[in-house]
Amino acid sequence: MGFFNKIFKPKTDISEQTYKHNIYSEKISQYSPLPRFYFIKGQMYDIDSPSSVTNIPVCETHFNINEEDWGIDTILREHVNRYYSQIPESLKESCYPKISEIERAGLKKESNAEKNARLCQEKKKLEEQLKLKTISLSDMEQLHFSNYKMSTPIYDNNMSIMTITPENQNQVITDIQMINSCIQEACQMIQITDNLYVDPQKLKFDTKFDTLHLITQYYTYFECAPYTKTGKISKYPLILHYATNTHHTINPLTDFFGTIHYMQDGNIGKVRAIYWVEHTMYLFELGLIGKTLSVKKIEKSFNNNKSTLYKV
Repeated sequence: MGFFNKIFKPKTDISEQTYKHNIYSEKISQYSPLPRFYFIKGQMYDIDSPSSVTNIPVCETHFNINEEDWGIDTILREHVNRYYSQIPESLKESCYPKISEIERAGLKKESNAEKNARLCQEKKKLEEQLKLKTISLSDMEQLHFSNYKMSTPIYDNNMSIMTITPENQNQVITDIQMINSCIQEACQMIQITDNLYVDPQKLKFDTKFDTLHLITQYYTYFECAPYTKTGKISKYPLILHYATNTHHTINPLTDFFGTIHYMQDGNIGKVRAIYWVEHTMYLFELGLIGKTLSVKKIEKSFNNNKSTLYKV
């Protein structure tokens, strides 16, 4: 810890202060190499103590650490995030609400490391968006899907999307019926009595504009993913998202939705199907066993208790 004592040596002698603010002591935390005690508005706060962290006032703070300007929220984030495995649960439960409280007040301060990580993430996200926006009809037509006719993709909701045209709706219904058959067989095998049948006639193919969040809500649509990050043809270049009109409803009694992933040859390679029946959720994962699409895993969740009912 001697190395960190040198790094975090305070710039002001706290013994000479009558009103201590933006000052920290030399004593190091027992959980991280950060200084443990901080003076804010004349009071000392201990970042190792849950009750002390809870009482930290929400105000502007400036602590000179490693020649950087850190706020107390910066210190708490570094404390609990970087040294997460060493931090007691009771301390985490105090630190995270306090961090959020300071951020909500508009007083968030980033360390240089946090800023660089954010800028790097934003750059990657922008690059991904640009790639998605440039996916064209020719990119999809090169895959030669015989069951579906490709249309011009649009960029929305951080995806390259193809809406389901009337000429593709019948094939979507056929694929959903095939998934229904697989699910029904699995339900009989492990004796699931809830009705997990997706009525293909209730699939919603049109969109709805959410006036509150100013976004378009999609229900049943194609996601175009023709390329990997390295520019190769994806294993699953076309993904069907399906849902009924209850999908964007708050707390519906039932909600059936999922994704069907098509391989380069147009055949279904895997499926993720989710069924909400009142307060119970079933998750079915289908994949290829040899050349046959089969149920590989079934999970059930009720009151935050998750159990695996079946797994290949």
